Amino acid sequence: MADPVASSSGNTGGSHLGAILGWGSLALGTIAFIYFIAIQLGVGWEGREQEALNLVREFKGPGMQYNLADQTIALGNTAREKGGFLGEFSWSAKHDEGPLYKVELTWKEGSSNHRATWKVNLEDKSVLPGDVEAQKFMKPIGS
Repeated sequence: MADPVASSSGNTGGSHLGAILGWGSLALGTIAFIYFIAIQLGVGWEGREQEALNLVREFKGPGMQYNLADQTIALGNTAREKGGFLGEFSWSAKHDEGPLYKVELTWKEGSSNHRATWKVNLEDKSVLPGDVEAQKFMKPIGS
Protein backbone atom coordinates (compact mmCIF):
# COMPACT_ATOMS: atom_id res chain seq x y z
CA MET A 1 0.00 0.00 0.00
CA ALA A 2 1.27 3.44 -0.86
CA ASP A 3 2.04 5.97 1.86
CA PRO A 4 -0.48 8.88 1.47
CA VAL A 5 1.87 11.37 3.16
CA ALA A 6 4.79 10.57 0.86
CA SER A 7 2.71 10.83 -2.31
CA SER A 8 1.12 14.19 -1.36
CA SER A 9 4.41 15.82 -0.32
CA GLY A 10 6.00 15.15 -3.68
CA ASN A 11 3.34 17.21 -5.51
CA THR A 12 3.65 20.54 -3.62
CA GLY A 13 6.41 22.36 -5.51
CA GLY A 14 4.05 24.33 -7.79
CA SER A 15 1.54 25.30 -5.11
CA HIS A 16 4.18 27.08 -3.00
CA LEU A 17 5.02 29.42 -5.87
CA GLY A 18 1.34 30.26 -6.40
CA ALA A 19 0.83 30.94 -2.69
CA ILE A 20 3.91 33.15 -2.53
CA LEU A 21 2.80 35.14 -5.57
CA GLY A 22 -0.79 35.42 -4.28
CA TRP A 23 0.12 36.55 -0.78
CA GLY A 24 2.88 38.81 -2.08
CA SER A 25 0.56 40.60 -4.47
CA LEU A 26 -2.04 40.94 -1.70
CA ALA A 27 0.59 42.48 0.60
CA LEU A 28 1.72 44.95 -2.09
CA GLY A 29 -1.89 45.89 -2.85
CA THR A 30 -2.57 46.50 0.84
CA ILE A 31 0.51 48.71 1.18
CA ALA A 32 -0.48 50.69 -1.92
CA PHE A 33 -4.04 51.13 -0.58
CA ILE A 34 -2.83 52.33 2.83
CA TYR A 35 -0.42 54.77 1.16
CA PHE A 36 -3.20 56.14 -1.08
CA ILE A 37 -5.58 56.66 1.87
CA ALA A 38 -2.85 58.32 3.95
CA ILE A 39 -2.08 60.73 1.10
CA GLN A 40 -5.77 61.61 0.66
CA LEU A 41 -6.37 62.26 4.37
CA GLY A 42 -3.21 64.09 5.31
CA VAL A 43 -1.64 66.03 2.52
CA GLY A 44 -3.27 69.08 1.06
CA TRP A 45 -5.61 70.06 3.88
CA GLU A 46 -3.22 71.09 6.64
CA GLY A 47 -1.92 74.64 6.88
CA ARG A 48 -4.82 76.24 5.02
CA GLU A 49 -6.15 78.32 7.91
CA GLN A 50 -6.03 81.54 5.89
CA GLU A 51 -8.19 80.00 3.18
CA ALA A 52 -10.75 78.93 5.79
CA LEU A 53 -10.71 82.43 7.34
CA ASN A 54 -11.26 84.04 3.94
CA LEU A 55 -14.19 81.72 3.15
CA VAL A 56 -15.93 82.72 6.38
CA ARG A 57 -15.15 86.43 6.10
CA GLU A 58 -16.51 86.54 2.56
CA PHE A 59 -19.56 84.39 3.38
CA LYS A 60 -22.92 86.06 2.82
CA GLY A 61 -25.82 83.95 4.03
CA PRO A 62 -29.48 84.14 3.05
CA GLY A 63 -31.05 87.44 4.06
CA MET A 64 -27.71 89.00 4.97
CA GLN A 65 -27.04 92.46 3.59
CA TYR A 66 -23.25 92.14 4.05
CA ASN A 67 -20.64 89.41 4.09
CA LEU A 68 -19.40 88.45 7.58
CA ALA A 69 -16.34 90.74 7.46
CA ASP A 70 -18.53 93.74 6.60
CA GLN A 71 -21.16 92.56 9.08
CA THR A 72 -18.69 93.20 11.92
CA ILE A 73 -18.36 96.83 10.81
CA ALA A 74 -22.10 97.30 10.34
CA LEU A 75 -22.94 95.79 13.73
CA GLY A 76 -20.31 97.98 15.43
CA ASN A 77 -21.73 101.09 13.76
CA THR A 78 -25.31 100.17 14.71
CA ALA A 79 -24.28 99.62 18.34
CA ARG A 80 -22.52 103.02 18.47
CA GLU A 81 -25.61 104.73 17.01
CA LYS A 82 -27.63 103.24 19.88
CA GLY A 83 -25.06 104.34 22.47
CA GLY A 84 -23.50 100.89 22.99
CA PHE A 85 -20.19 99.29 22.14
CA LEU A 86 -19.53 96.30 19.91
CA GLY A 87 -15.95 95.86 18.74
CA GLU A 88 -12.50 94.36 19.28
CA PHE A 89 -13.15 91.64 16.69
CA SER A 90 -10.61 88.84 16.39
CA TRP A 91 -10.69 85.97 13.86
CA SER A 92 -8.92 82.63 14.20
CA ALA A 93 -8.97 79.29 12.37
CA LYS A 94 -8.05 75.80 13.48
CA HIS A 95 -7.68 72.66 11.37
CA ASP A 96 -10.09 69.95 12.49
CA GLU A 97 -9.79 66.88 10.24
CA GLY A 98 -9.28 66.40 6.51
CA PRO A 99 -10.80 69.41 4.71
CA LEU A 100 -12.70 70.56 7.83
CA TYR A 101 -11.75 73.71 9.72
CA LYS A 102 -13.26 75.60 12.64
CA VAL A 103 -13.24 79.40 12.38
CA GLU A 104 -13.91 81.52 15.47
CA LEU A 105 -14.78 85.17 15.81
CA THR A 106 -14.47 86.76 19.24
CA TRP A 107 -15.66 90.25 20.10
CA LYS A 108 -16.66 92.46 22.94
CA GLU A 109 -20.20 93.75 23.38
CA GLY A 110 -20.38 96.23 26.21
CA SER A 111 -18.42 94.59 29.00
CA SER A 112 -19.07 90.98 27.96
CA ASN A 113 -17.10 88.78 25.57
CA HIS A 114 -18.75 86.74 22.83
CA ARG A 115 -17.55 83.99 20.51
CA ALA A 116 -19.12 82.62 17.34
CA THR A 117 -17.92 79.49 15.56
CA TRP A 118 -18.33 78.42 11.94
CA LYS A 119 -17.58 75.02 10.40
CA VAL A 120 -15.78 75.25 7.07
CA ASN A 121 -15.28 72.51 4.51
CA LEU A 122 -12.49 73.47 2.11
CA GLU A 123 -13.35 70.62 -0.24
CA ASP A 124 -16.84 71.85 -1.14
CA LYS A 125 -16.31 75.47 0.08
CA SER A 126 -19.26 75.25 2.48
CA VAL A 127 -19.65 77.46 5.56
CA LEU A 128 -22.08 76.50 8.33
CA PRO A 129 -22.75 78.20 11.66
CA GLY A 130 -21.36 76.04 14.44
CA ASP A 131 -23.27 77.55 17.36
CA VAL A 132 -26.11 79.89 18.37
CA GLU A 133 -23.82 82.95 18.46
CA ALA A 134 -22.84 82.37 14.83
CA GLN A 135 -26.49 82.09 13.85
CA LYS A 136 -27.32 85.33 15.67
CA PHE A 137 -24.32 87.09 14.14
CA MET A 138 -25.55 86.18 10.66
CA LYS A 139 -29.00 87.74 11.12
CA PRO A 140 -29.73 90.89 9.13
CA ILE A 141 -28.86 94.16 10.88
CA GLY A 142 -31.77 95.49 12.92
CA SER A 143 -33.34 92.05 13.48
